[in-house]
Amino acid sequence: MSMTGKLLGLVLLFLAVYLSWDAYALIYPFIGRWSVDVTQYLLKLPLTSYLFEYSLVSWTVSHSFLHALMRAVYRAGFVGSFWLPALYLTFAEPERAKKLALRFAMGFGILALSFLIFHVHAPHVVYSLPEHYAPNDWTARPEFVLPSPHCTLAFIGLLSILEVRRKETAPLAVFLALVPLSTVLLGEHWVWDVMAGFLVALVAVELEKRV
Repeated sequence: MSMTGKLLGLVLLFLAVYLSWDAYALIYPFIGRWSVDVTQYLLKLPLTSYLFEYSLVSWTVSHSFLHALMRAVYRAGFVGSFWLPALYLTFAEPERAKKLALRFAMGFGILALSFLIFHVHAPHVVYSLPEHYAPNDWTARPEFVLPSPHCTLAFIGLLSILEVRRKETAPLAVFLALVPLSTVLLGEHWVWDVMAGFLVALVAVELEKRV
């Protein structure tokens, strides 16, 4: 197979993995109806109080540059965390790209299973926070919070990019590192969502290594 064919095959592989999440989000209202809402238990944990969330988001909003940066990072976070490392590795290190695709697929699988079992609601759904939030669409359902899909993809991408150990990947690594931070500073996710996303990423990477 020609190099062009191999690269096209990798892009199609990533596209299939990405669309699998869209398909899951589309059918979730039918298969996720038995998911248990455990938000009340989450709120008993530290760093979930109204005062903490309101103060954090207020601080972010009061710093215009930081706020604009975090909004931009968050908006690009899901798609960027998936496609930026995917395309970089596809063209720079195709063999690593195959591993990344499998890691993303495993991450999506773990997220999909967890949301079928339980879910929580985001800080801005639970509390009235000083920020403007876009309504959830069919790919970002209110149940898709813990673990954070944004953070799961960002951590999988970051761990995979760090394995490359090239200076040219620094800007991409910085972007991926900022994605989890943006979710917390904007009140889109709880601190615990970020931690859970990191654990899912670690499990996905470790499973891929054992395959």
